[in-house]
Amino acid sequence: MVENSEAKGIKLYLEKLTHPIKMFNFKFTDVEYEIEYNGKLLIEYDLRIQSKQKDIPWLGEYFTCKSKHIVEDACNIVGVSFGDVRPIVKLIYVDDFESQRFGGYIPKWFNEKITKNIEQIGPKQISTNFVCGGERKNLILNVSYEVSDIYIDDGITTDVSVYCSQALIDGEPLENIPQDLAETIVGYVSENDNIKFPLDDVVWSEITKYIDLEECEIWTHTYAYFRNIGDIQIDDFNYTGYSTFSSKLCDFISGDY
Repeated sequence: MVENSEAKGIKLYLEKLTHPIKMFNFKFTDVEYEIEYNGKLLIEYDLRIQSKQKDIPWLGEYFTCKSKHIVEDACNIVGVSFGDVRPIVKLIYVDDFESQRFGGYIPKWFNEKITKNIEQIGPKQISTNFVCGGERKNLILNVSYEVSDIYIDDGITTDVSVYCSQALIDGEPLENIPQDLAETIVGYVSENDNIKFPLDDVVWSEITKYIDLEECEIWTHTYAYFRNIGDIQIDDFNYTGYSTFSSKLCDFISGDY
């Protein structure tokens, strides 16, 4: 059970201090509390967030999460179990502007930087192996990238268009590929870690300079959408398992497709 004196101590800690976290200062205002019938503490507050640097990215959901961490710190100081406290954010103001709880802000420069880094850092070749007639073979796709969109949903999501200029098997160009084989290839390599991790790491590395997303279990998501293989436009595909991918490629290069 939370005592009234303990509740007052938590309120005092929140209201009287500025709480710096990464690139933002947190201030709690209009803090109200009520000790409920079960002895637990309901505490409600507005957040006023001040950025330490102009025009930097943020997520409202992150501010909500981190404010609860600060409430937990207050609980530890006064000797209250955080499990006995229910913190609720009423309003969030960022640099004096009211924010939507699940909204956020992605500045133009951030979008441009992510675009440039993905285009430069993204792997220029995607390589994967398959077995045909007991022989190990290597498929390579020569690719380039273009960021289609960056937006906020349950984190920061980046949609990337991938353009494949050429496909090769063991160094030899794969020519006259039928549409459904191209879609099979895309369906398989779209899940390739060699493309997913480097692209997502570009966004993650940049955004976490400003906010600690991992501590709030908020993530970045980068989705790569293949637009073509050579002169074949990819309009639709299903994610494909290794056996289907390998079998179809084997049939094609053996002339049995």
